[in-house]
Amino acid sequence: MLAAGAGTSLIIEVAQYILGRGQADVDDLICNTLGAMLGYCLCMLFISLVGKRWKTAGAYALLPVLSIVALASVFFTYYLQPYGNLEDAPIYAADTKGVEWVLECALSDELGPSGVYWTEPFTTESCDAFAIDFLGRQGAEINFGSPDVNYYDNSTFYSDHRTYSLIVNHNDRSYEYTDFRVDSDLRYSDKGGTITEDELRTTLEMLGIDVPDAAQFVTVDEERGEYAFQAECVVEDGVLTAGELTCHIAEGGILYEVDNSLSVSTLHGDATVISSQEAYNRLCAGRFSWQDVPMFNYLKPNQVRVTACVLEYMVDSKGFRQPVYVFTLSDDRDAELRGGNGWTTFVPALSGS
Repeated sequence: MLAAGAGTSLIIEVAQYILGRGQADVDDLICNTLGAMLGYCLCMLFISLVGKRWKTAGAYALLPVLSIVALASVFFTYYLQPYGNLEDAPIYAADTKGVEWVLECALSDELGPSGVYWTEPFTTESCDAFAIDFLGRQGAEINFGSPDVNYYDNSTFYSDHRTYSLIVNHNDRSYEYTDFRVDSDLRYSDKGGTITEDELRTTLEMLGIDVPDAAQFVTVDEERGEYAFQAECVVEDGVLTAGELTCHIAEGGILYEVDNSLSVSTLHGDATVISSQEAYNRLCAGRFSWQDVPMFNYLKPNQVRVTACVLEYMVDSKGFRQPVYVFTLSDDRDAELRGGNGWTTFVPALSGS
């Protein structure tokens, strides 16, 4: 069975690699083989128990028991760790051998400002309560049930497909709202409306959206009617304000879309933060967001310029806002691949992460 399970999976993965269909992955080979063996052991365990062959049953029970213990250990370890996992945190190192790193920004050997911040995440119940209040201010009602409400692991989608659309992310309490009552010709027009900061604050207040004082009003694109309130990790008296609240305005000063990822968090506890120099050393060693690993493993840049390094905060899987160092990078393929712009990646900033 081991040979059959591993061999069948190997044939599938090799075929995927040769044909370019799907993604050939050694993890799939391991997991498929383990799944085949677990299925085999459970079937033989049942047969052995029916035949009252107790010693044989004990042997076949060994792999399922060990798998259960291993899986339980993963969940127990996660439960005990003080903070959650960052979604795109490094899981393996990129191949940065042969890369020439050019540093074009100032770094420090001093430890970063300590602190992890917290905003209570939404539960399914509190998310529903928020949506009822938010949409009620627009004169809309939620018909709970499919297809108007869809619950996912960490988000909920509300829409009656005529009046509104509201997507809420539980962990960071961000949301996207669209008012379908505004004529689509206005919503999809390249020409937007104009609005002043005071007018926009008043409109948002009517929707129940409180704009923190630390957030600055910005005209993103006046021609398209895009305005925002932004805060770049402002910390005052143990309160972190970070993110952006983007609003789209149609002609006549009508607000029809809100994308709110502007958050206010309180200090949860002190935590040692590595220096920007140490973060740079980890960057050069390939220990950065796994999403950017292919940039090095497959494109293999000869030289990478590091043009900026800033300390920001990202929401983890438990709702904490952890510090990370965000690096802006650039190479000789910016014009070809990125419209002349560089790209960013991050290195977790908590000591020991």
